[in-house]
Amino acid sequence: MKLFEGVYAYTWGRAFRDSSNCYVIADEEVAVIDPGTFKSYTNLRGLMRNDGIGEANYVFNTHLHRDHCESNVLFAERGALLGFDSKDMAVSQYRFNLDIKLGKHFIIGNTGIEILRTPGHSPGSLTFYLPEHSAAITGDLIFENGVPGRFDIYGSDKKELARSIEKLRSLDAEYILPGHGRIMRGREGIDAMLEATAELLHI
Repeated sequence: MKLFEGVYAYTWGRAFRDSSNCYVIADEEVAVIDPGTFKSYTNLRGLMRNDGIGEANYVFNTHLHRDHCESNVLFAERGALLGFDSKDMAVSQYRFNLDIKLGKHFIIGNTGIEILRTPGHSPGSLTFYLPEHSAAITGDLIFENGVPGRFDIYGSDKKELARSIEKLRSLDAEYILPGHGRIMRGREGIDAMLEATAELLHI
Protein backbone atom coordinates (compact mmCIF):
# COMPACT_ATOMS: atom_id res chain seq x y z
CA MET A 1 0.00 0.00 0.00
CA LYS A 2 1.34 3.40 -0.98
CA LEU A 3 1.38 5.75 2.03
CA PHE A 4 3.19 8.72 0.56
CA GLU A 5 5.17 9.38 -2.59
CA GLY A 6 7.94 6.80 -2.47
CA VAL A 7 6.85 5.28 0.85
CA TYR A 8 4.93 2.00 1.11
CA ALA A 9 3.42 -0.01 3.96
CA TYR A 10 2.78 -3.75 3.98
CA THR A 11 0.76 -4.65 7.05
CA TRP A 12 -0.34 -8.19 7.66
CA GLY A 13 -3.58 -9.73 8.83
CA ARG A 14 -4.10 -13.01 10.65
CA ALA A 15 -2.40 -15.11 7.96
CA PHE A 16 0.96 -13.53 8.79
CA ARG A 17 0.40 -12.37 12.33
CA ASP A 18 3.73 -13.92 13.32
CA SER A 19 5.50 -11.53 10.93
CA SER A 20 6.07 -7.82 11.47
CA ASN A 21 4.72 -5.04 9.31
CA CYS A 22 7.16 -3.97 6.61
CA TYR A 23 7.81 -0.47 5.30
CA VAL A 24 9.62 0.37 2.07
CA ILE A 25 11.20 3.60 0.86
CA ALA A 26 11.64 3.65 -2.90
CA ASP A 27 13.34 6.84 -4.11
CA GLU A 28 16.09 6.15 -6.69
CA GLU A 29 17.26 3.39 -4.32
CA VAL A 30 15.14 1.01 -2.25
CA ALA A 31 15.28 0.49 1.51
CA VAL A 32 13.20 -2.23 3.18
CA ILE A 33 12.56 -1.72 6.89
CA ASP A 34 11.74 -4.88 8.87
CA PRO A 35 11.21 -7.45 6.10
CA GLY A 36 9.66 -9.98 8.50
CA THR A 37 9.73 -13.76 8.43
CA PHE A 38 10.40 -16.35 5.76
CA LYS A 39 6.65 -17.06 5.75
CA SER A 40 5.73 -13.56 4.53
CA TYR A 41 8.71 -13.11 2.18
CA THR A 42 7.10 -14.34 -1.05
CA ASN A 43 3.99 -12.24 -0.47
CA LEU A 44 6.08 -9.18 0.37
CA ARG A 45 8.14 -9.53 -2.80
CA GLY A 46 4.99 -9.93 -4.86
CA LEU A 47 3.36 -6.84 -3.38
CA MET A 48 6.52 -4.83 -3.95
CA ARG A 49 6.60 -5.91 -7.61
CA ASN A 50 2.93 -4.96 -7.96
CA ASP A 51 3.82 -1.49 -6.68
CA GLY A 52 6.64 -1.19 -9.23
CA ILE A 53 9.42 -1.53 -6.65
CA GLY A 54 12.64 -3.18 -7.78
CA GLU A 55 15.37 -4.96 -5.85
CA ALA A 56 16.22 -3.71 -2.37
CA ASN A 57 19.52 -1.90 -1.98
CA TYR A 58 19.26 -1.85 1.81
CA VAL A 59 17.47 -3.70 4.59
CA PHE A 60 17.19 -1.88 7.92
CA ASN A 61 15.82 -3.36 11.13
CA THR A 62 14.12 -1.61 14.02
CA HIS A 63 15.38 -4.58 16.06
CA LEU A 64 16.51 -8.15 15.57
CA HIS A 65 13.67 -10.26 16.92
CA ARG A 66 12.78 -13.07 14.54
CA ASP A 67 9.45 -11.68 13.36
CA HIS A 68 11.17 -8.52 12.11
CA CYS A 69 14.40 -9.84 10.65
CA GLU A 70 14.27 -13.50 9.66
CA SER A 71 14.09 -12.79 5.92
CA ASN A 72 17.06 -10.39 6.06
CA VAL A 73 19.14 -13.24 4.70
CA LEU A 74 16.90 -13.67 1.64
CA PHE A 75 17.25 -10.00 0.71
CA ALA A 76 20.99 -10.14 1.42
CA GLU A 77 21.32 -13.05 -0.99
CA ARG A 78 19.89 -10.73 -3.66
CA GLY A 79 22.47 -8.03 -2.89
CA ALA A 80 20.88 -5.89 -0.19
CA LEU A 81 23.13 -4.35 2.47
CA LEU A 82 22.01 -4.79 6.08
CA GLY A 83 21.82 -2.05 8.71
CA PHE A 84 20.79 -2.30 12.37
CA ASP A 85 22.07 -1.47 15.84
CA SER A 86 24.79 -3.94 16.81
CA LYS A 87 23.57 -3.93 20.43
CA ASP A 88 20.70 -6.13 19.29
CA MET A 89 23.06 -8.96 18.37
CA ALA A 90 22.95 -9.83 22.08
CA VAL A 91 19.26 -10.81 21.82
CA SER A 92 19.16 -12.17 18.27
CA GLN A 93 19.14 -15.83 17.28
CA TYR A 94 20.79 -14.83 13.99
CA ARG A 95 24.28 -13.65 13.11
CA PHE A 96 23.81 -11.22 10.27
CA ASN A 97 26.62 -9.22 8.71
CA LEU A 98 26.42 -5.56 9.73
CA ASP A 99 27.11 -3.96 6.35
CA ILE A 100 26.13 -0.41 7.30
CA LYS A 101 26.71 1.18 10.69
CA LEU A 102 23.73 3.49 10.99
CA GLY A 103 24.34 6.97 12.32
CA LYS A 104 21.76 9.67 12.99
CA HIS A 105 20.79 10.23 9.36
CA PHE A 106 20.47 8.28 6.14
CA ILE A 107 19.30 9.40 2.70
CA ILE A 108 17.49 7.28 0.12
CA GLY A 109 17.43 9.28 -3.10
CA ASN A 110 15.82 12.53 -1.97
CA THR A 111 14.17 11.04 1.12
CA GLY A 112 15.85 11.85 4.42
CA ILE A 113 15.62 9.47 7.37
CA GLU A 114 16.38 10.43 10.95
CA ILE A 115 17.49 7.45 13.02
CA LEU A 116 16.71 7.52 16.72
CA ARG A 117 17.97 5.10 19.36
CA THR A 118 14.82 3.96 21.16
CA PRO A 119 15.82 1.00 23.38
CA GLY A 120 13.57 -0.68 25.90
CA HIS A 121 11.86 -3.47 23.99
CA SER A 122 15.36 -4.55 23.00
CA PRO A 123 18.76 -3.00 23.72
CA GLY A 124 19.31 -1.79 20.16
CA SER A 125 15.80 -0.82 19.07
CA LEU A 126 15.65 1.98 16.49
CA THR A 127 12.97 4.34 15.23
CA PHE A 128 13.19 5.58 11.65
CA TYR A 129 11.62 9.03 11.32
CA LEU A 130 10.65 10.55 7.98
CA PRO A 131 10.46 14.30 8.69
CA GLU A 132 9.01 15.14 5.28
CA HIS A 133 5.92 13.13 6.20
CA SER A 134 6.05 13.44 10.02
CA ALA A 135 6.00 9.64 10.12
CA ALA A 136 7.79 7.44 12.64
CA ILE A 137 8.52 3.75 11.95
CA THR A 138 8.69 2.49 15.51
CA GLY A 139 9.06 -1.29 15.47
CA ASP A 140 7.75 -2.69 18.75
CA LEU A 141 8.09 0.52 20.74
CA ILE A 142 4.32 1.15 20.81
CA PHE A 143 1.10 -0.25 19.36
CA GLU A 144 -2.54 0.74 18.90
CA ASN A 145 -4.27 2.37 21.85
CA GLY A 146 -0.95 3.23 23.45
CA VAL A 147 0.06 -0.32 24.34
CA PRO A 148 3.85 -0.23 24.89
CA GLY A 149 6.19 -2.88 23.57
CA ARG A 150 7.00 -5.76 25.87
CA PHE A 151 9.55 -5.06 28.57
CA ASP A 152 9.42 -8.45 30.29
CA ILE A 153 11.64 -10.36 27.86
CA TYR A 154 15.39 -10.92 27.68
CA GLY A 155 17.24 -7.70 26.90
CA SER A 156 14.26 -5.43 27.58
CA ASP A 157 14.18 -2.58 30.08
CA LYS A 158 11.10 -0.70 31.29
CA LYS A 159 13.00 2.46 32.22
CA GLU A 160 14.69 2.59 28.81
CA LEU A 161 11.32 2.03 27.14
CA ALA A 162 9.84 4.94 29.09
CA ARG A 163 12.67 7.22 27.98
CA SER A 164 12.19 6.10 24.38
CA ILE A 165 8.46 6.91 24.54
CA GLU A 166 9.41 10.37 25.73
CA LYS A 167 11.78 10.73 22.78
CA LEU A 168 8.95 9.69 20.44
CA ARG A 169 6.67 12.31 22.01
CA SER A 170 9.19 15.02 21.13
CA LEU A 171 8.80 14.29 17.40
CA ASP A 172 5.18 15.52 17.18
CA ALA A 173 4.54 12.78 14.63
CA GLU A 174 1.45 12.80 12.43
CA TYR A 175 1.83 9.08 11.73
CA ILE A 176 3.02 6.16 13.83
CA LEU A 177 3.97 3.15 11.69
CA PRO A 178 4.18 0.27 14.20
CA GLY A 179 5.70 -3.17 13.91
CA HIS A 180 2.30 -4.84 14.25
CA GLY A 181 -1.30 -3.76 13.85
CA ARG A 182 -2.74 -0.68 12.22
CA ILE A 183 -1.01 2.57 11.32
CA MET A 184 -1.96 5.44 13.63
CA ARG A 185 -2.78 8.84 12.14
CA GLY A 186 -3.43 12.32 13.54
CA ARG A 187 -1.15 14.34 15.79
CA GLU A 188 -3.77 15.15 18.41
CA GLY A 189 -4.75 11.51 18.88
CA ILE A 190 -1.13 10.38 18.86
CA ASP A 191 -0.17 12.98 21.46
CA ALA A 192 -2.99 11.82 23.74
CA MET A 193 -2.04 8.19 23.20
CA LEU A 194 1.63 8.80 24.01
CA GLU A 195 0.69 10.74 27.12
CA ALA A 196 -1.37 7.77 28.30
CA THR A 197 1.50 5.43 27.54
CA ALA A 198 3.91 7.62 29.48
CA GLU A 199 1.55 7.53 32.48
CA LEU A 200 1.27 3.75 32.19
CA LEU A 201 5.06 3.47 32.31
CA HIS A 202 5.19 6.00 35.17
CA ILE A 203 7.40 8.54 33.42
